[in-house]
Amino acid sequence: MARGTIIELSSGVSPSCPYYLGDGIADQLPAYLHRHAFDEIYLVTSDRLHARFGKELARTLSDANIAVNVLTVREGESAKGWQQLTDLCERLVAAGVTKDSVVMALGGGMISNIVGLAAGLTYRGVRYVEVPTTMLNLTDGSLSNKQAVNGSLGKNQFGMYHAPLFIWADVAYTREEPVRQHRSAITEAIKNGLVNDAAWFERLENLLTPDLAAVRDDLLGFCHDVVRSKLSILALDPGERHAGIMLEYGHTVGHAVEFLGNGKLLHGEAVGIGMCAAAKVGIRLGVCEPEVLHRQEHILKQRLGSVVALPEDLTAEQIVEVILSDNKRRAGAAIRFVLVPRVGTVRCVDGDYETPVAEPLLKSVLTEA
Repeated sequence: MARGTIIELSSGVSPSCPYYLGDGIADQLPAYLHRHAFDEIYLVTSDRLHARFGKELARTLSDANIAVNVLTVREGESAKGWQQLTDLCERLVAAGVTKDSVVMALGGGMISNIVGLAAGLTYRGVRYVEVPTTMLNLTDGSLSNKQAVNGSLGKNQFGMYHAPLFIWADVAYTREEPVRQHRSAITEAIKNGLVNDAAWFERLENLLTPDLAAVRDDLLGFCHDVVRSKLSILALDPGERHAGIMLEYGHTVGHAVEFLGNGKLLHGEAVGIGMCAAAKVGIRLGVCEPEVLHRQEHILKQRLGSVVALPEDLTAEQIVEVILSDNKRRAGAAIRFVLVPRVGTVRCVDGDYETPVAEPLLKSVLTEA
């Protein structure tokens, strides 16, 4: 597809918003913003991303007679908490944000989450636009209305649903990401196939190599396909509360491992570890085919070049303690897992897409992992 072409999609969630995908489309952003009435844009990014992309983006907006205020925040999961959230809200108000303003998040999932939540809280809701700069946020994180910050006991414990005005997904921002970051993003694409589309999973098995040559040769086409793989799942449950729970495959252990790692593991790496742990749980329960685990480990380790084993410095007790404070925790004592009986399907009993797992069984699996 020609550089500069915009593919118009929907975020797939409810309420939905436009999702504009392209390669090298930053110069067209002002025209799409001008479709909406607003007083000023409040561009929130990090110092690093402001130097890399933000200055040029702010100049593009200013040249189109759009008033721009730039605010920067700290990057990293350790900064995704109450202190930075409240600080950002106060700074937005002090800078003059109004109910007629638009807050714009330029960054990866951490920045998008904290900016989206700040926009939702300020004056009980200010419009915001997402401009992802990572493949993971562009193909996965932005396709959700969930905004959150971490608590002292786990990831994303405090948040709300707040839909963007639109998502501006320019793959040009992701092109210079390290291969490791792309691998992290692709883990979520693999997950989409595992839970819903065996043909997509098989295609990735054949396409992927550790250097990601085929992905980088057609970055826009690949990202478009990944987005569609998630949209097909969201179409089953735009509210993200029923069938959409299948998107949490691997996240029960994954979020705990990511939180405990304190930045050592990328999100996708932690989710990949969590998917393998979930497959082992399913095998122990007798509801998942061993082939699921074998194919998962092969695609993640051999084809993608990522990790599948738990970090040696984490114990089963530590992981379970964090899981017990998970943001998807429901009534009852049992920990709940999304399980994949066969590639392309999830276990669902009486409309419930999660399976209760006894704590001793989980600890046993994690100890052996």
